[in-house]
Amino acid sequence: MKVLHTADLHLQEYNDARWNSLKEIVRLGKAEAIDVLTICGDLFESTHHAHKLRPKIREIFSGLPFTVLIIPGNHDAEAYPDGVFLGEKVTVIRDLLTPVELGDVFFWGFPFEEMPPEEILEYLHLAGEMARKRSFEKRRDSGTHQPGSREEKQKVHVLLFHGELLDIVDGWSQYGDEGKQRYLPVKLSYFRTLPWHYVLAGHFHINFSVHRIEEERFFVYSGSPVSITRRELGTRQVNLFTIGGPPASFPLHTPYYEKLELHLNPFLKQNPVEILSERLAALPEHAYLLVEIDGYFDGKQLEMSEEEFHRAISKLIGKRMEVVRMEFRDIREIMEDDLFKRFMTRLNRISLDDTEKQSIVQYALQAMIEARP
Repeated sequence: MKVLHTADLHLQEYNDARWNSLKEIVRLGKAEAIDVLTICGDLFESTHHAHKLRPKIREIFSGLPFTVLIIPGNHDAEAYPDGVFLGEKVTVIRDLLTPVELGDVFFWGFPFEEMPPEEILEYLHLAGEMARKRSFEKRRDSGTHQPGSREEKQKVHVLLFHGELLDIVDGWSQYGDEGKQRYLPVKLSYFRTLPWHYVLAGHFHINFSVHRIEEERFFVYSGSPVSITRRELGTRQVNLFTIGGPPASFPLHTPYYEKLELHLNPFLKQNPVEILSERLAALPEHAYLLVEIDGYFDGKQLEMSEEEFHRAISKLIGKRMEVVRMEFRDIREIMEDDLFKRFMTRLNRISLDDTEKQSIVQYALQAMIEARP
């Protein structure tokens, strides 16, 4: 069975970048002949957006050759009322204790809800015990129900989950613009005695991330398939894998951000404006460049003032580039400093060749640059 796992599209508008990313995912599912598409929370930005976009979602999910399984996330927890219809092959899993059985695979869904950590663990264990019984009942039907039998090992349990993995310690920003609040916090250790072979998770936006529970058992975040905020940098991905094998990232041709930190150096021979132009020219058409500029440039060498340099950078700003920080100074500010002038007066009194003097001047300038705030 081939599964495509994604989450956190946060749909808001029809035919915008996020909407087109969903269409890209559906196209990929068809091209890769998947059996199941799992959307692990926050398909919509809010209940309001879900209500507005529901008719159009049915169009995307109409006539699909694969099953779609969705769980609510913290943004769209109330977006799927009883009786809601999103497509013939679409199932919304609202209850952890009611799995969807597809062949030899049971898909369990843990939608987002407010719950203290101790209750989360209890709930997981309750569902885990049910999962074991489901496998036992299936074996009994076939006349084989000995523990450890070959048929038992063929039964696969997959959990769709939307929440936080506390083993990730890189900070709140990893989860998008959610604020400092816990959303269904779990630990990898919770799953070591539970029967799920794969935990397919949503809520972690930054990137595709695999965490091994035990040998051949995985907790996987797909990352957002389109950059939702400026924190989601780099090519966006989904998890495209075959049941029984490891999770596998698959790159998407969806909008994303790249970050360029341009630290100006007066000794850099190439014009910084040219560096930016070349980076923009090499940027994929679906990518956006976020630029931070700081440091010193040699206005004399570039034959431009600070105002002219700022104007040259500003001309590059457009739909595919944004300058989020621009802090620079002309090095002539330092060269006109009284301390530097006294240093040059003393240096010129020393008998050195031009190459040695140039090297010392560069070191002195670099030291003064680094010493300034």
